[in-house]
Amino acid sequence: MFGGEPLSVEESLVKTGKVCKTISLLMKVVFVLLCTWWLASASVMAFSLIVPGFCDYAVTLPFFLVYIASSAAMATVCMTLIKVFSDASKGRSPFTMLQVRRLRVVSVFFLVYAVLEVVLTGVVPFMAGGVDESFVPTLNLFPFVASAVVFAFSFVFKYGVLLQEFSDETI
Repeated sequence: MFGGEPLSVEESLVKTGKVCKTISLLMKVVFVLLCTWWLASASVMAFSLIVPGFCDYAVTLPFFLVYIASSAAMATVCMTLIKVFSDASKGRSPFTMLQVRRLRVVSVFFLVYAVLEVVLTGVVPFMAGGVDESFVPTLNLFPFVASAVVFAFSFVFKYGVLLQEFSDETI
């Protein structure tokens, strides 16, 4: 590709399929690791709800529920992206309304995660024993930006769907 002979369309499709299959596999591994981490940390939190004093700071039920909801939001993002890359690795066109909907689901759940993370970072200092007057909550902008970028890409994919439909109609 860099300085060599250009690949044929078929070779490019095969190469792209292999890359998508690798990405899908890596995302599955990451998803399993994240689920293991979420299960372990949620178990410790649940146990600390049952046995007060088990952790250095008291876990409250609202904090636990927000943690579970934020974990579920990120799990949904991971599972949806796995489906996107899995379909592409099987040779299916990424320019379908199904993929557009999937990207919008990813965008929504990134936004849900972002809001829940704001709640979590605001609650933790209170649980750790109070807050002094110099407390400034942190704000992680990555999930907000990721949500906006993925939402914007969904329109690029929708444009691809429309172009493909237009091309099919004119041929």
